[in-house]
Amino acid sequence: MKLDGRIDVAAPPGAVWAVLIDPLSLAGCVPGVEAVRQVDDRTFEGEISAAVGPMSADFIFRSVIGRADFPTDLEVTTTGSDSLTGSTLTADVHAGLEAPDAATTRIVYRADVRISGRLAILGDMVLRATAGLIIGEVARCLRARLETAAGPGSG
Repeated sequence: MKLDGRIDVAAPPGAVWAVLIDPLSLAGCVPGVEAVRQVDDRTFEGEISAAVGPMSADFIFRSVIGRADFPTDLEVTTTGSDSLTGSTLTADVHAGLEAPDAATTRIVYRADVRISGRLAILGDMVLRATAGLIIGEVARCLRARLETAAGPGSG
């Protein structure tokens, strides 16, 4: 499943990048993510619980930052598995920042997500809808966190 889109945030690029590049900070914006541990400066692990249609899964995941060149090139690969459903997940995500105007940073992303096992039988439409809900929550959280921090008087 291919996903792409953009998220506009009223904050400077440096502040947005700082959250995106910090796995512990970003994890706080992803619904269902728990127990995130930083393994090294480019690798982190954790658990994510997700309800997909009528099924739920608890994935143990590992994410590796393959490239991080501010502001246009962030690549992360995530792999995970859920022993209950026998499902696996692989996601290759690329994100970059643009500044459409002086007050806005645009996160432009694309992801190639592959799911196998019992969750895959739900089909692209259900998986895409679930991904859309998760991306929406991430966008709301990033805006709440960064736009408040970048508000009047923050410099």
